[in-house]
Amino acid sequence: MKKLLCKTFALVFLLTSVLTNLTTISSFALPNLYSEGIYLMDTTTGKVLYEKNANVQYMPASTTKVMTAILALENCQLDEQVTIGENPPLVDGSAIGLAQGEVYTIEELLLGLLLESGNDCAEAIAEHIAGSNEEFAKLMNKKAKELGATNTNFKNPSGLTEEGHLTTAHDLALIMAYASQNEDFVRIARTPSHFYETHPFSDGSEKWAINKNPLLKEDSNYKYQYAYCGKTGYTIAANHSYTAVAKKDDQTIVGAFLNATDKDGLYTSVGQLFDWGFENFKTKKVVSKGDKLDDYSLDNSTSIPLLSTEDFYYTFNLSEGENITNPNISVEYDSKDLTTTSIKEGDILFDASLLINGNKVSDIKLASGVDREYTTEVMVKNTIKKITSSKYFILGIIAIVIIIILFLILISVIRNKRRRKKFLARRSYIRNKHNF
Repeated sequence: MKKLLCKTFALVFLLTSVLTNLTTISSFALPNLYSEGIYLMDTTTGKVLYEKNANVQYMPASTTKVMTAILALENCQLDEQVTIGENPPLVDGSAIGLAQGEVYTIEELLLGLLLESGNDCAEAIAEHIAGSNEEFAKLMNKKAKELGATNTNFKNPSGLTEEGHLTTAHDLALIMAYASQNEDFVRIARTPSHFYETHPFSDGSEKWAINKNPLLKEDSNYKYQYAYCGKTGYTIAANHSYTAVAKKDDQTIVGAFLNATDKDGLYTSVGQLFDWGFENFKTKKVVSKGDKLDDYSLDNSTSIPLLSTEDFYYTFNLSEGENITNPNISVEYDSKDLTTTSIKEGDILFDASLLINGNKVSDIKLASGVDREYTTEVMVKNTIKKITSSKYFILGIIAIVIIIILFLILISVIRNKRRRKKFLARRSYIRNKHNF
């Protein structure tokens, strides 16, 4: 009986250990992913956390509307009025029911654009800003290039299927990250619903825009506690697409997901991938503006503190055991002679490399932490120091001393010779005198 109990306890202990280890491993394991193109990035540092086919072009569907919203926010006032033209009410796909001749504010159109994914709202914004979808697409592509989205080509403001209307997971993440820095974009994208009180449907029924973002909806099976903002997309040709930003504590991550055939798999995996990112990576400010990173020695008695000119954040990979508690921070730069230069506090002195735990992570400019004026007095002192510290100076002093000694000896010898000569001459005179 005792043996049986011992074996049972041993088995339970073993199973508990195994399950604990499995739980630990799974909490850091990459989840199953259902999109063909994926890009996960820390928005603060630009660190790539995960990527799959990140630079392969796919149709973005309604995630296109993130760029449409950016241009609306940057080119219009929120209370700016837009008269709806002939084309927006005729658009295919999702719409909030704009009617020709109605007047909406830009904010009302953005609510319809981002909450209901209204294609009619997208075209109304495009025509208001640029006159047509074609001209608006030019602005979209120009902005995309400015953001580094160089493999993106927009053909329309809504994301409706059109040949050549393409983006990549990498590019879409950059666009979403940029949009999330705009407070109005985030506020509108997070709005649960909006009632168009002054714009009922033609039959008199109420018009609403309801937020369709599955990670933000309270009654959604995909609700994610760290979801910050995002945009869905779907067409038959593009399949399901999604881009979103998540925030946890002081860390912000952006994700882009393109060409997913399994809708449930896509939206289930998004929150899991964000959790994986938060668990495996941690972003921390490692350098603050004004921090002293090194000292530059002008001479043995004078040094210039070299200060950081900016804050710097670094994303640590916890799964690889990077030291996040006390990282080794250093700088490398090419030395140059500043001994004859007047320096003001804040002057940029060096273009340096910033190293974290011995690895270069960025370029950084180093500024002087003090004033240092190169005056005539300093010049004289430096000249004297330079001369006196030279090995040739000591040899020169020794040579001069030797020359002086030799000169003194020579003078002494000459004097002695003269004295002796005088003495001999006098003696000869006296002798001659007595003999005479």
